[in-house]
Amino acid sequence: MDAALIDSVRARDPAAILALRQILYPRLAAVCTHVLKDAALAEEIAEDVWMDFVFDSIQRVEQPEAIGAYLRVMAVRRCVRVRERRLRHEELGERSRAGSDPEGDVIAALDWPDRRRRLEACLGQLSARARQILRLRFHLDQTQEIIGKSLGFSKQYAGRVLKRSLEALRLCLEVRS
Repeated sequence: MDAALIDSVRARDPAAILALRQILYPRLAAVCTHVLKDAALAEEIAEDVWMDFVFDSIQRVEQPEAIGAYLRVMAVRRCVRVRERRLRHEELGERSRAGSDPEGDVIAALDWPDRRRRLEACLGQLSARARQILRLRFHLDQTQEIIGKSLGFSKQYAGRVLKRSLEALRLCLEVRS
């Protein structure tokens, strides 16, 4: 990989980002499709991994020739997490259909767009910092320690904000349902 191209991407040069994308993205999407076996979901995850890589992780890459491997590892890890979450959700759905989870029936009764709209409304009531911490924790799967370091405060504070934010979301969703 050309070190000058990588330096240009790190400087957020749009032409360099596009050039690097044309080189690496097809392989990234293929890895995601191979792991997930769902082309639409794989495309979404590949796009997320690409954006996380370009706007965050590329700054930490020390060996430009290893970028392909680095991206592959990021993609496989993210896809495995998504696949595991999907399996857990399917398992919960089976339990609710079997009658062992009464709350599952309520959740299953709501259609996805309605749940998403409610969640977005509740997220809108949180502070920008709380939303950022939730995104780092659940979208990027970062630990409280990493969140604290990246935002400039302790992991305990990150944990407290995360806990309060989740409690506020639960209350808001209960009120809205």
